[in-house]
Amino acid sequence: MTDSTNPPGIPNPLDSLDPAPRRPAPGSEGFLDAATAQGLFDRAVEHWNAGRFFEAHEDWETLWNDADGLKREWLQGLIQFAAGFVHVQRGGAAGFARLMDTAAQKAGGYPGDCYGIDWPRLWKDLKPWIAHGARVAAGQPLAKDAPPAAPTIRYLPGQVPAPLPADDADADEGGARGGA
Repeated sequence: MTDSTNPPGIPNPLDSLDPAPRRPAPGSEGFLDAATAQGLFDRAVEHWNAGRFFEAHEDWETLWNDADGLKREWLQGLIQFAAGFVHVQRGGAAGFARLMDTAAQKAGGYPGDCYGIDWPRLWKDLKPWIAHGARVAAGQPLAKDAPPAAPTIRYLPGQVPAPLPADDADADEGGARGGA
């Protein structure tokens, strides 16, 4: 194939590029090896538990880009929960309410690999926030009757987190990107 801007008979070098990104085969680890994926997830948990929800969102988004199927949907739910808490930190009621609802729809009932976290407990601990999101969507002020704090993510017994080191951007900005 030639481009009309190329002289006749001279191929467009962009034609040799694959226009669609290659996705890993279903069931494979994707582009991230298992240890890197686990370390990235663990770092996101560390960010979440420190109240750095934007940073947690960013790390989970990297995993989400590499995931398929139900795991991808579950990760998107975690990303949306983290983004919802960013809205709480910034006082954004509408964004919080919308994200709690969509996150619950995506993450609820996920039966798969959860990188060693106690997902059933986190889900239980998120339910008051999901209910608060529904109240806020119905017009209640964001701060009124809000649960006391975002849930802490815990690991299953025997699981030892091994988070990757902080990104340069985290260190340069003191880990406060997007925080309150």
